[in-house]
Amino acid sequence: MNAQKRKGDSPLLWALWLWRLALALASGWAVWLLLEHRSAEQVFDQLLYFTTLSTIAVFLFNLSEAVRPFVVRTGGRNRFESKSPWLRGMATSMAIFTGVVFATLLEGAYPDTAGKLAHLVCPIAMAVDWAAVGRSQGRLHVLSPATWSALLLPYIFFVYPWDARRDGKPMYEFLDPAKDDWPVTVGAVIAAFLIVSYLLWAIARLRAKALSPR
Repeated sequence: MNAQKRKGDSPLLWALWLWRLALALASGWAVWLLLEHRSAEQVFDQLLYFTTLSTIAVFLFNLSEAVRPFVVRTGGRNRFESKSPWLRGMATSMAIFTGVVFATLLEGAYPDTAGKLAHLVCPIAMAVDWAAVGRSQGRLHVLSPATWSALLLPYIFFVYPWDARRDGKPMYEFLDPAKDDWPVTVGAVIAAFLIVSYLLWAIARLRAKALSPR
């Protein structure tokens, strides 16, 4: 019975694999386009942008899921999907936050392929993935979104201001350490990221409840 069930699930699980492979290829292409034709110093500068970091997170998660069936020997869903949703949730939260901020607080234009992939395709695809694909998100711990936000703190309090001083200007105009409203803006950014993260947790709980046997 179990063997028949696993065999029957195989096409769906391989469809899940193809989806994650497509996301790995799309996000990997985006990272390549963001970094290509740059000097070592320019690559370093580009890696400090939150857009680049979020796209790398999306790539790493989906790449890990794409190679998983070839390194995990157990059968069934565990072969295709990690039991821990932590990295998946972190990547999803970062991608969605990137897309929302870019569309609302920055120029919101997508003139090139890199911009379309990093600011539009990855955020939308990861949101769809979280809401409709897989099962691991249902196991997300209630404190996990708080840990994602905690990881944002070193970046926003140390890395970002350091880069602004080094370059003489901030990466994002709305987030300027030299302005008087810096503490308020930083607080708003952290709160917004936390809200996005806990919305993902709420969606995961609702989906898990809907899929649970009655």
